[in-house]
Amino acid sequence: MQPAVKPKLIIFINTLSMGGAERVVSHLLTHLKQDFDLHLALYSRQIEYDIPADIPVFDMGQTNLEKPLEVFLKIPLFAYRLYRYCRKHHIQTSVAFLNRPCYINALMRVLFSYRGQVIMCERTHQSTILASNSRLFRFVSTKLVSFAYKRADLVLVNSFASKFDLQHHFQVRKQIQVIYNPVDVDMIRQLSDMNCPFVFEKGIFHFIAVGGFRREKNLPILLDAFFLIRQRPVKLILVGSGVLEASLKQKVQDLGMGEQVHFTGFDNNPYKYIRKSDCLVLSSYVEGFPNVLLEALALEKPVISSDCKSGPRELLAPQSDLHASVESRYELAEFGILTPVNDVTILAEAMRRIMDDQDLREAYASKAISRARQFAIRDIMQYFRLAFSGL
Repeated sequence: MQPAVKPKLIIFINTLSMGGAERVVSHLLTHLKQDFDLHLALYSRQIEYDIPADIPVFDMGQTNLEKPLEVFLKIPLFAYRLYRYCRKHHIQTSVAFLNRPCYINALMRVLFSYRGQVIMCERTHQSTILASNSRLFRFVSTKLVSFAYKRADLVLVNSFASKFDLQHHFQVRKQIQVIYNPVDVDMIRQLSDMNCPFVFEKGIFHFIAVGGFRREKNLPILLDAFFLIRQRPVKLILVGSGVLEASLKQKVQDLGMGEQVHFTGFDNNPYKYIRKSDCLVLSSYVEGFPNVLLEALALEKPVISSDCKSGPRELLAPQSDLHASVESRYELAEFGILTPVNDVTILAEAMRRIMDDQDLREAYASKAISRARQFAIRDIMQYFRLAFSGL
Protein backbone atom coordinates (compact mmCIF):
# COMPACT_ATOMS: atom_id res chain seq x y z
CA MET A 1 0.00 0.00 0.00
CA GLN A 2 1.46 3.35 -1.07
CA PRO A 3 1.80 6.11 1.54
CA ALA A 4 -0.69 8.95 1.32
CA VAL A 5 0.48 11.92 -0.73
CA LYS A 6 1.01 14.93 1.50
CA PRO A 7 -0.57 18.23 0.41
CA LYS A 8 1.93 20.76 -0.93
CA LEU A 9 2.20 24.04 0.92
CA ILE A 10 4.52 27.03 0.60
CA ILE A 11 5.19 29.52 3.41
CA PHE A 12 6.34 32.97 2.28
CA ILE A 13 8.01 35.53 4.55
CA ASN A 14 10.58 38.31 4.01
CA THR A 15 13.51 36.55 5.73
CA LEU A 16 14.17 34.21 8.64
CA SER A 17 16.69 36.57 10.21
CA MET A 18 14.97 37.56 13.49
CA GLY A 19 11.60 38.40 14.96
CA GLY A 20 8.46 36.81 16.30
CA ALA A 21 6.83 35.98 12.96
CA GLU A 22 10.09 34.46 11.77
CA ARG A 23 10.30 32.25 14.84
CA VAL A 24 6.71 31.08 14.31
CA VAL A 25 7.56 30.17 10.71
CA SER A 26 10.58 28.18 11.89
CA HIS A 27 8.28 26.27 14.27
CA LEU A 28 5.79 25.58 11.48
CA LEU A 29 8.49 24.23 9.18
CA THR A 30 9.75 21.93 11.91
CA HIS A 31 6.47 20.65 13.33
CA LEU A 32 4.29 20.36 10.21
CA LYS A 33 6.71 18.63 7.84
CA GLN A 34 5.16 15.26 8.67
CA ASP A 35 1.77 16.46 7.47
CA PHE A 36 2.65 18.65 4.47
CA ASP A 37 5.13 18.73 1.62
CA LEU A 38 6.55 22.08 2.74
CA HIS A 39 8.35 24.74 0.74
CA LEU A 40 9.74 28.06 1.98
CA ALA A 41 9.83 31.30 -0.05
CA LEU A 42 11.96 34.22 1.09
CA TYR A 43 12.40 37.73 -0.27
CA SER A 44 16.09 37.26 0.45
CA ARG A 45 17.85 34.18 1.76
CA GLN A 46 18.67 35.22 5.32
CA ILE A 47 18.14 32.29 7.69
CA GLU A 48 19.17 32.52 11.33
CA TYR A 49 16.57 30.21 12.86
CA ASP A 50 16.93 26.45 12.68
CA ILE A 51 14.79 24.83 10.00
CA PRO A 52 14.79 21.30 8.55
CA ALA A 53 17.57 20.90 5.99
CA ASP A 54 15.39 19.05 3.48
CA ILE A 55 12.83 21.83 2.97
CA PRO A 56 13.25 23.51 -0.44
CA VAL A 57 13.92 27.27 -0.21
CA PHE A 58 12.83 29.56 -3.05
CA ASP A 59 14.94 32.71 -2.91
CA MET A 60 13.07 35.59 -4.57
CA GLY A 61 16.37 37.42 -5.02
CA GLN A 62 15.56 40.71 -3.29
CA THR A 63 18.71 42.71 -2.46
CA ASN A 64 19.24 45.22 0.33
CA LEU A 65 20.50 47.78 -2.18
CA GLU A 66 17.14 48.48 -3.79
CA LYS A 67 15.17 51.53 -2.66
CA PRO A 68 11.72 51.09 -1.04
CA LEU A 69 9.87 52.50 -4.08
CA GLU A 70 11.73 50.13 -6.37
CA VAL A 71 10.83 47.20 -4.11
CA PHE A 72 7.19 48.29 -4.08
CA LEU A 73 7.02 48.58 -7.87
CA LYS A 74 8.46 45.10 -8.22
CA ILE A 75 5.64 43.45 -6.26
CA PRO A 76 3.81 42.28 -9.45
CA LEU A 77 7.08 40.74 -10.70
CA PHE A 78 7.56 38.88 -7.42
CA ALA A 79 3.93 37.74 -7.61
CA TYR A 80 4.67 36.25 -11.04
CA ARG A 81 7.82 34.53 -9.73
CA LEU A 82 5.90 32.99 -6.86
CA TYR A 83 3.07 31.95 -9.18
CA ARG A 84 5.53 30.21 -11.53
CA TYR A 85 7.15 28.39 -8.62
CA CYS A 86 3.77 27.23 -7.25
CA ARG A 87 2.64 26.09 -10.69
CA LYS A 88 5.90 24.22 -11.35
CA HIS A 89 5.76 22.39 -8.02
CA HIS A 90 1.96 21.89 -7.97
CA ILE A 91 1.62 23.74 -4.67
CA GLN A 92 -1.94 23.74 -3.40
CA THR A 93 -1.72 26.29 -0.56
CA SER A 94 0.25 29.54 -0.30
CA VAL A 95 0.65 30.98 3.21
CA ALA A 96 2.03 34.53 3.56
CA PHE A 97 3.42 36.16 6.70
CA LEU A 98 3.85 39.96 6.97
CA ASN A 99 2.67 42.71 4.63
CA ARG A 100 4.60 42.40 1.38
CA PRO A 101 4.24 38.62 1.13
CA CYS A 102 0.50 39.08 1.72
CA TYR A 103 0.29 41.64 -1.11
CA ILE A 104 2.14 39.21 -3.38
CA ASN A 105 -0.18 36.37 -2.38
CA ALA A 106 -3.16 38.52 -3.35
CA LEU A 107 -1.67 39.60 -6.69
CA MET A 108 -0.78 36.00 -7.52
CA ARG A 109 -4.49 35.25 -7.36
CA VAL A 110 -5.76 38.46 -9.03
CA LEU A 111 -3.22 38.80 -11.85
CA PHE A 112 -2.35 35.17 -12.56
CA SER A 113 -5.47 33.30 -11.44
CA TYR A 114 -3.72 31.12 -8.88
CA ARG A 115 -6.24 28.39 -8.10
CA GLY A 116 -4.80 27.14 -4.83
CA GLN A 117 -5.79 28.14 -1.32
CA VAL A 118 -4.49 31.58 -0.28
CA ILE A 119 -3.88 32.25 3.43
CA MET A 120 -2.72 35.57 4.93
CA CYS A 121 -1.12 35.72 8.39
CA GLU A 122 -1.32 39.10 10.13
CA ARG A 123 1.25 39.42 12.91
CA THR A 124 0.73 42.92 14.29
CA HIS A 125 -1.89 45.59 15.02
CA GLN A 126 -2.05 47.32 11.66
CA SER A 127 -3.92 50.51 12.55
CA THR A 128 -1.43 51.29 15.34
CA ILE A 129 1.52 50.70 13.01
CA LEU A 130 0.06 53.02 10.39
CA ALA A 131 -0.95 55.76 12.82
CA SER A 132 2.61 57.04 13.16
CA ASN A 133 3.17 57.37 9.40
CA SER A 134 2.27 60.12 6.92
CA ARG A 135 -1.30 60.56 5.71
CA LEU A 136 -0.35 59.37 2.21
CA PHE A 137 1.41 56.29 3.55
CA ARG A 138 -1.58 55.48 5.77
CA PHE A 139 -4.00 55.86 2.87
CA VAL A 140 -1.99 53.66 0.49
CA SER A 141 -1.22 51.01 3.11
CA THR A 142 -4.82 50.84 4.31
CA LYS A 143 -5.98 50.25 0.75
CA LEU A 144 -3.31 47.58 0.22
CA VAL A 145 -4.13 45.71 3.43
CA SER A 146 -7.83 45.79 2.64
CA PHE A 147 -7.21 44.72 -0.97
CA ALA A 148 -4.91 41.85 -0.01
CA TYR A 149 -6.90 40.35 2.83
CA LYS A 150 -10.17 40.47 0.93
CA ARG A 151 -8.54 38.11 -1.62
CA ALA A 152 -7.68 35.52 1.00
CA ASP A 153 -9.52 32.28 1.62
CA LEU A 154 -8.52 32.59 5.27
CA VAL A 155 -6.84 35.26 7.41
CA LEU A 156 -4.96 34.11 10.50
CA VAL A 157 -4.20 36.57 13.30
CA ASN A 158 -2.42 36.07 16.61
CA SER A 159 -4.71 38.12 18.86
CA PHE A 160 -8.39 38.98 19.15
CA ALA A 161 -7.48 42.67 19.18
CA SER A 162 -5.86 42.24 15.77
CA LYS A 163 -8.95 40.45 14.47
CA PHE A 164 -11.14 43.34 15.64
CA ASP A 165 -8.72 45.81 14.04
CA LEU A 166 -8.92 44.17 10.61
CA GLN A 167 -12.69 43.91 10.76
CA HIS A 168 -13.40 47.45 11.90
CA HIS A 169 -10.55 49.52 10.44
CA PHE A 170 -9.88 47.65 7.20
CA GLN A 171 -13.36 46.22 6.49
CA VAL A 172 -12.02 42.69 6.12
CA ARG A 173 -15.06 40.43 6.12
CA LYS A 174 -13.34 37.22 5.12
CA GLN A 175 -13.01 34.38 7.60
CA ILE A 176 -10.57 35.49 10.30
CA GLN A 177 -9.27 32.93 12.77
CA VAL A 178 -7.23 33.65 15.91
CA ILE A 179 -4.30 31.31 16.51
CA TYR A 180 -1.98 32.48 19.26
CA ASN A 181 1.77 32.19 18.88
CA PRO A 182 3.16 28.90 20.17
CA VAL A 183 5.92 28.45 22.72
CA ASP A 184 8.16 25.41 22.99
CA VAL A 185 8.52 25.40 26.77
CA ASP A 186 10.72 22.31 27.01
CA MET A 187 13.10 23.49 24.28
CA ILE A 188 13.39 26.95 25.87
CA ARG A 189 14.17 25.50 29.27
CA GLN A 190 16.76 23.17 27.77
CA LEU A 191 18.49 25.95 25.81
CA SER A 192 18.48 28.21 28.86
CA ASP A 193 20.94 25.82 30.51
CA MET A 194 23.65 26.66 28.00
CA ASN A 195 26.66 28.66 29.11
CA CYS A 196 25.98 32.40 29.28
CA PRO A 197 28.89 34.75 28.45
CA PHE A 198 27.50 37.58 30.57
CA VAL A 199 28.46 37.68 34.25
CA PHE A 200 25.45 38.23 36.51
CA GLU A 201 26.70 39.85 39.70
CA LYS A 202 25.25 39.04 43.09
CA GLY A 203 23.44 41.91 44.75
CA ILE A 204 22.54 43.45 41.36
CA PHE A 205 18.99 43.37 40.01
CA HIS A 206 19.08 42.53 36.30
CA PHE A 207 16.37 43.71 33.93
CA ILE A 208 16.40 42.32 30.40
CA ALA A 209 14.81 43.29 27.08
CA VAL A 210 14.93 41.02 24.01
CA GLY A 211 14.02 41.84 20.43
CA GLY A 212 14.94 43.65 17.26
CA PHE A 213 16.17 47.22 17.65
CA ARG A 214 13.30 48.66 15.63
CA ARG A 215 11.14 51.71 16.16
CA GLU A 216 8.07 49.80 17.31
CA LYS A 217 10.02 48.22 20.18
CA ASN A 218 10.28 51.69 21.77
CA LEU A 219 13.60 50.99 23.47
CA PRO A 220 14.46 54.69 24.03
CA ILE A 221 11.52 54.76 26.47
CA LEU A 222 13.03 51.85 28.37
CA LEU A 223 16.41 53.59 28.53
CA ASP A 224 14.76 56.76 29.86
CA ALA A 225 12.92 54.75 32.53
CA PHE A 226 16.11 52.94 33.47
CA PHE A 227 17.83 56.34 33.84
CA LEU A 228 15.34 57.18 36.59
CA ILE A 229 16.39 54.13 38.65
CA ARG A 230 20.06 54.07 37.72
CA GLN A 231 21.23 55.05 41.22
CA ARG A 232 20.11 51.69 42.54
CA PRO A 233 22.08 48.40 42.27
CA VAL A 234 20.60 47.57 38.88
CA LYS A 235 21.66 46.67 35.35
CA LEU A 236 19.87 46.40 32.03
CA ILE A 237 20.71 43.78 29.39
CA LEU A 238 19.61 44.37 25.79
CA VAL A 239 19.63 41.24 23.62
CA GLY A 240 19.17 41.95 19.93
CA SER A 241 20.33 44.03 17.00
CA GLY A 242 18.89 46.20 14.28
CA VAL A 243 18.90 49.54 12.52
CA LEU A 244 18.62 51.56 15.75
CA GLU A 245 21.56 49.90 17.49
CA ALA A 246 24.00 52.77 16.97
CA SER A 247 21.54 55.41 18.20
CA LEU A 248 20.65 53.32 21.27
CA LYS A 249 24.30 52.88 22.18
CA GLN A 250 24.85 56.61 21.74
CA LYS A 251 21.89 57.36 24.01
CA VAL A 252 23.33 55.08 26.68
CA GLN A 253 26.62 56.95 26.52
CA ASP A 254 24.90 60.35 26.54
CA LEU A 255 23.02 59.36 29.70
CA GLY A 256 26.20 58.12 31.37
CA MET A 257 24.92 54.55 31.74
CA GLY A 258 27.67 52.70 29.90
CA GLU A 259 28.56 50.65 32.98
CA GLN A 260 24.97 49.60 33.65
CA VAL A 261 23.47 48.92 30.20
CA HIS A 262 24.92 46.00 28.27
CA PHE A 263 24.36 45.08 24.61
CA THR A 264 24.85 41.39 23.80
CA GLY A 265 24.13 41.56 20.05
CA PHE A 266 21.74 39.22 18.28
CA ASP A 267 21.58 35.74 19.79
CA ASN A 268 19.17 33.06 18.61
CA ASN A 269 19.34 31.67 22.15
CA PRO A 270 18.34 34.61 24.34
CA TYR A 271 17.00 32.18 26.93
CA LYS A 272 20.36 31.74 28.66
CA TYR A 273 20.24 35.47 29.44
CA ILE A 274 16.56 35.54 30.44
CA ARG A 275 16.97 32.63 32.84
CA LYS A 276 19.58 34.43 34.92
CA SER A 277 17.85 37.82 34.81
CA ASP A 278 15.36 38.99 37.41
CA CYS A 279 12.66 40.55 35.24
CA LEU A 280 11.91 40.96 31.54
CA VAL A 281 10.64 44.32 30.27
CA LEU A 282 8.77 44.97 27.02
CA SER A 283 8.34 48.66 26.18
CA SER A 284 6.83 48.39 22.68
CA TYR A 285 4.24 50.80 21.36
CA VAL A 286 2.79 48.08 19.10
CA GLU A 287 2.97 44.29 18.96
CA GLY A 288 1.12 41.33 17.55
CA PHE A 289 1.40 38.70 20.25
CA PRO A 290 4.89 39.10 21.74
CA ASN A 291 6.76 35.81 21.86
CA VAL A 292 9.28 37.17 24.31
CA LEU A 293 6.66 37.45 27.05
CA LEU A 294 5.75 33.80 26.56
CA GLU A 295 9.40 32.83 26.60
CA ALA A 296 10.05 34.71 29.84
CA LEU A 297 7.01 33.07 31.44
CA ALA A 298 8.30 29.68 30.31
CA LEU A 299 11.46 30.46 32.32
CA GLU A 300 9.37 31.49 35.36
CA LYS A 301 10.31 35.15 35.19
CA PRO A 302 8.15 38.11 36.20
CA VAL A 303 7.43 40.44 33.29
CA ILE A 304 6.60 44.11 32.83
CA SER A 305 4.97 45.03 29.54
CA SER A 306 3.48 48.08 27.94
CA ASP A 307 -0.27 47.67 27.47
CA CYS A 308 0.10 48.11 23.73
CA LYS A 309 -2.03 46.74 20.94
CA SER A 310 -2.02 43.87 20.69
CA GLY A 311 -1.22 40.81 22.74
CA PRO A 312 0.17 41.82 26.14
CA ARG A 313 -3.26 42.28 27.73
CA GLU A 314 -4.61 39.06 26.23
CA LEU A 315 -1.60 37.21 27.58
CA LEU A 316 -1.14 38.85 30.99
CA ALA A 317 -4.71 39.87 31.88
CA PRO A 318 -6.92 37.38 30.02
CA GLN A 319 -9.98 37.97 32.23
CA SER A 320 -10.02 41.73 31.58
CA ASP A 321 -11.72 43.74 28.85
CA LEU A 322 -9.39 43.21 25.90
CA HIS A 323 -10.30 46.63 24.50
CA ALA A 324 -9.24 48.36 27.71
CA SER A 325 -5.84 49.94 28.26
CA VAL A 326 -4.14 51.23 31.39
CA GLU A 327 -3.40 54.96 31.19
CA SER A 328 -2.50 56.73 34.45
CA ARG A 329 -0.93 53.96 36.55
CA TYR A 330 0.57 50.53 36.24
CA GLU A 331 -1.71 47.51 36.54
CA LEU A 332 -0.87 44.41 38.57
CA ALA A 333 -2.43 42.01 36.10
CA GLU A 334 -2.88 38.31 36.71
CA PHE A 335 0.36 37.21 35.05
CA GLY A 336 2.49 40.36 34.92
CA ILE A 337 2.58 44.14 35.21
CA LEU A 338 1.03 46.30 32.48
CA THR A 339 2.12 49.92 31.99
CA PRO A 340 0.80 52.74 29.79
CA VAL A 341 2.41 53.05 26.36
CA ASN A 342 5.13 55.73 26.16
CA ASP A 343 4.97 56.63 29.87
CA VAL A 344 8.53 56.78 31.17
CA THR A 345 7.64 57.69 34.76
CA ILE A 346 5.13 54.90 35.30
CA LEU A 347 7.41 52.35 33.65
CA ALA A 348 10.15 53.37 36.11
CA GLU A 349 7.64 53.04 38.98
CA ALA A 350 6.75 49.52 37.86
CA MET A 351 10.43 48.61 37.65
CA ARG A 352 10.97 49.89 41.19
CA ARG A 353 7.94 47.93 42.40
CA ILE A 354 9.17 44.64 40.99
CA MET A 355 12.62 45.25 42.48
CA ASP A 356 11.28 46.06 45.95
CA ASP A 357 8.43 43.55 46.23
CA GLN A 358 9.87 40.06 46.55
CA ASP A 359 6.46 38.57 47.32
CA LEU A 360 5.09 39.96 44.06
CA ARG A 361 8.03 38.58 42.09
CA GLU A 362 7.56 35.15 43.64
CA ALA A 363 3.80 35.22 43.05
CA TYR A 364 4.30 35.95 39.36
CA ALA A 365 7.10 33.39 39.04
CA SER A 366 5.01 30.66 40.68
CA LYS A 367 2.29 30.75 38.02
CA ALA A 368 4.35 31.80 35.01
CA ILE A 369 5.12 28.40 33.56
CA SER A 370 1.53 27.19 33.86
CA ARG A 371 0.43 30.21 31.83
CA ALA A 372 3.13 29.55 29.22
CA ARG A 373 2.04 25.93 28.86
CA GLN A 374 -1.41 27.12 27.78
CA PHE A 375 0.33 28.09 24.52
CA ALA A 376 2.28 24.84 24.20
CA ILE A 377 3.59 24.32 20.71
CA ARG A 378 2.06 20.87 20.31
CA ASP A 379 -1.43 22.23 21.00
CA ILE A 380 -1.09 25.39 18.90
CA MET A 381 0.27 23.43 15.93
CA GLN A 382 -2.97 21.47 15.80
CA TYR A 383 -4.82 24.70 14.96
CA PHE A 384 -2.36 25.59 12.21
CA ARG A 385 -2.57 22.05 10.86
CA LEU A 386 -6.35 22.28 10.56
CA ALA A 387 -6.24 25.78 9.07
CA PHE A 388 -3.70 24.79 6.41
CA SER A 389 -5.71 21.67 5.57
CA GLY A 390 -8.76 23.78 4.77
CA LEU A 391 -10.75 22.31 7.65
